[in-house]
Amino acid sequence: MAGQIIPPLWKWAAILITQSAYQEATYRCDRSMRAHLLAKQNVEAEPSERTLRTLEASEIALVDCQDYDLLRKRLILFGLDENALGYMALKAIEAKATDLQDVIEIHEIRY
Repeated sequence: MAGQIIPPLWKWAAILITQSAYQEATYRCDRSMRAHLLAKQNVEAEPSERTLRTLEASEIALVDCQDYDLLRKRLILFGLDENALGYMALKAIEAKATDLQDVIEIHEIRY
């Protein structure tokens, strides 16, 4: 009986304990990837020293995605699966989005 109850409780406890850190890491990585994409587009559209410096700065900011990935891997090692991580990511998006348009913009990639 304990073998049936403990794993789900462990997952929920891990989610509750790490949700805010995962939420922040998800948000930072998403923001960094967006800034990098926009910076690359700006360099292509208007090559200049300024746009190139902005691109280089956005590449440094991608370290946020490294932090996100390390946290994600740790959570997998602690026993969380893709469904639990997906749930946490959706909760992170909901926490930052105040209405439907915000959710759409978070999921949308612009070219």
